[in-house]
Parts: sequence; structure tokens; C-alpha cells
Amino acid sequence: KAETYYQYLYDIPVDKNGLSSFSLFNTGSGFSRFFPNTLENKGTGENYGVELTLEKGFANHYYYMLTGSLFDATYKGSNGAKHNTDFNGKYAMNGLFAYEFVINKKQTLNVGTKITFAGGRWYGNIDTTASMAAKEVVYKDDSQFNTYQFKPYFRTDLKINYKINASKITHEIGIDLVNLFDTQNTLRYSWVPLAADITKGTAREEYQLGRLPLFYYKIDF
Repeated sequence: KAETYYQYLYDIPVDKNGLSSFSLFNTGSGFSRFFPNTLENKGTGENYGVELTLEKGFANHYYYMLTGSLFDATYKGSNGAKHNTDFNGKYAMNGLFAYEFVINKKQTLNVGTKITFAGGRWYGNIDTTASMAAKEVVYKDDSQFNTYQFKPYFRTDLKINYKINASKITHEIGIDLVNLFDTQNTLRYSWVPLAADITKGTAREEYQLGRLPLFYYKIDF
């Protein structure tokens, strides 16, 4: 399956009092607080891309699905300059595969994996003075806003479960190994005060979820 799309957005709230890169179109990707000035509906944005999907339904004890996407997501604030949105990774690829091993008529062992590879998030120059005052990372509102990109996102998950089908009930025992290879994917920069002088500090990368094993037992009636 192949799909393509294009979106043009307008009347997006942007800063009314001055030339700024702020746009409501670019909010919601992080956890930072923001206190915008008076806004007016004069911003614009664009989304376009192409998506490809290759899928095999469950048959002969296995299935798989491969997806790939190339896209671009930009916007304009009150400064009139085009910026990457925080979500504009440019590409994303996913692979999903699972196989069922039949032990006997009532017992099966299922093994599945999911692999994700995607472009990193965007950021700009850090305003050191403002970050020290706010005790959190503040980016400069300049021409370099969202022109730098974190390294690509990569994650592999593995799921193994064992099913026992009784006459009126099904037992399932399994483990989900989230981020199997413990890949350090950058989430954002955070501000870390210096121990010797808390009025000073430095920016440090924070990482997303590391390796996480999840054990479970499920009963289906």
C-alpha cells in the first residue's frame, strides 16, 4: 500500500507583539512550560509526505508488516521564517515480525519483534543566561531555532509468550523486553546547576526509556 498527503494550515496562533518563532503549531512535543504573549491567528504550517506499507497477514504460523515514511513538517511564526517543527523527523521506518511455534494441540510458543528507526527531534541554540534564570533549558529565538537535530531514534522490542489452551480457559505467560539493546535515544536537553555554584550550570542530554523487562501472566475465559 502506498499513500501520499499534503496539508496546508493557516490561522495558527503566533506571537502578536514582535518577531518570534513561537507558534501553537509547534507545541506539545515536550514537557517544558511556556507562557506565550498575546497571540493572533496569522501563522501557517505545512505537512507533506509519502508512506509505504508491506503487510502479510497471519498464515503458516507467522506474519509481518514493514512501514516506511518520508515527510516534512514546517511552520512560520510571526518572524516570517520557515522552521522545522519539533516533530519533523524527516523519516520513520518500522518492522514487525512474529512467529508461532506449535508445541501440541493445546500449547504454543510465540516470538515477536518490533524495530523502529526514525529521525531525531530538532533544537536550537541554548540561551545560557535565560536558562540559568529559569532553571531549565531555554532556546534562543533566533535564525538557528530548530536547525540542529538529535541523533536518529532506534529501538528494538522483543516479546515472548507461552499459551496453554484448556477447555474453558487460556493461560498466557510472557515477557516483553522493551528497548532490548538499551539504546540511548535522546529525549531533550535539561539544565543542571553546578554543585559549586547553583547560579551557574550546563545543559545535559536526557534519554528516553532504557531497557525494561515486563513480565506478565494473563487468563482469558
